[in-house]
Amino acid sequence: MLSACDATKGKKSNATYLGGEIINPKRDHILLQKNDKIIDTIPLDAHNRFLYEFKDFEPGLYRFWHRENQLIHIESGDSIMMRVNTVEFDESLSFSGKGSERSRFLIDLFLQWEEENEGFIHHYQKEPKDFETLLDSIHQVRLKKLAKFYEKYDNVSENFKEIAEASVHYDNYQRRESYPFSHYKKNDKLTFIEELPSDFYSFRESINLNNTNLRDLYPYQRYLNAFLDHQAYKGYCQDQSYNTVSFLHNYNEIKVIDKHIENPELKDMFLYRTGRRFIENSNDKEGVSEIFKLVTASMTSQKTKSEIQQLYTSHKKMETGNVIPDLILVDSEQRMVTLSSRIRKPTALYFWSYNNHMHLEESHKKAKDLQAKYPEFNFIGINVNNETGKWIKHIKQHKFNPSMEYRFDNAQNARKSLVINNLSKTIVLDKNGKILNSHANIHSIDFESELLAYLNQ
Repeated sequence: MLSACDATKGKKSNATYLGGEIINPKRDHILLQKNDKIIDTIPLDAHNRFLYEFKDFEPGLYRFWHRENQLIHIESGDSIMMRVNTVEFDESLSFSGKGSERSRFLIDLFLQWEEENEGFIHHYQKEPKDFETLLDSIHQVRLKKLAKFYEKYDNVSENFKEIAEASVHYDNYQRRESYPFSHYKKNDKLTFIEELPSDFYSFRESINLNNTNLRDLYPYQRYLNAFLDHQAYKGYCQDQSYNTVSFLHNYNEIKVIDKHIENPELKDMFLYRTGRRFIENSNDKEGVSEIFKLVTASMTSQKTKSEIQQLYTSHKKMETGNVIPDLILVDSEQRMVTLSSRIRKPTALYFWSYNNHMHLEESHKKAKDLQAKYPEFNFIGINVNNETGKWIKHIKQHKFNPSMEYRFDNAQNARKSLVINNLSKTIVLDKNGKILNSHANIHSIDFESELLAYLNQ
């Protein structure tokens, strides 16, 4: 780190720099992003360090990526040095140098939110007044943190003041929006919402739903997601229970986005997220087609339209009744094989990564149990990482059945082709590789019933 800091000596005093060190790097570079646009790819040197001078600089929030990602606030003339260990990404992230105090403030609040969120679901079961009391106490802690920050740094820009204050307030707002939908004591959500204190949502009067300065801020995005879900529910609450992956919910959410989000960039971002959520999780062919048409009709960015079009095209290929795309796999002896050649009888494909150890163990344990109960099926585990050596090491270390273990030759393309948005996804095929369900879940309580139904067809 000292050598990286020394590298800034003698540079132009008005220039803006970001440098740092990645411990246990996963790639040979970091990505720097602003407003969903990749600004640059920054290479790591032989010591896993980097130093970057900004060109055509625009102050505000930036996102840096190295497998995981986090936010940095950068202003003109800053020389910020960061250090992160990929083993404990957020917890190990530290900042130093000119202008680093702003990013330290944001990561402190982020870690506070993560700590609060562990088990927070139980607080949603409190009665309204008790829940408000809890939120007020949490809010006071954040307000004191903000006051100390202002006391220590008296030259804070207006740009960062808005970001800092939003970071303090918006998680409080998000939890209020989410409260009736996470409260299990009453099933009638509409009645429960109507019975809340009259001032429970009074904060909405101060909300700007089109604030581009806050668009990448986690608390702001969390709040907007909760608000849109809340408003969408109002559009179908008389017809169906609250269900964020249902057609009605997503149909109404698109209408809400059209009504409330006027900024083109924000509108496209939330339209894409809504369309993606439904397309990636639904077997409803007509519903997927309708949602796709609605989101693309309201989008303004050709790039965003192209991205949702690619997702939709991949989804169409993964619909029930189609033969699964014939991708290239690597077997445990490092030979390339086709997916079709591995389908010899009805098969369930499940996916895993050695970056998620708990899921790795649970999914293999579940597959082993199911294999014993349903020998008519094969349960094939496919690794989504790129490093062959680590994959083989995990197979041997955990004593997985090597004949039922593969990895994708090109994980990125394969995940797009099979529309794998998360590791809980399971794809069920018949003996000919025809898709029976591309949105199953090996851990679902209904999964065994689905298997029995396929066997009895």
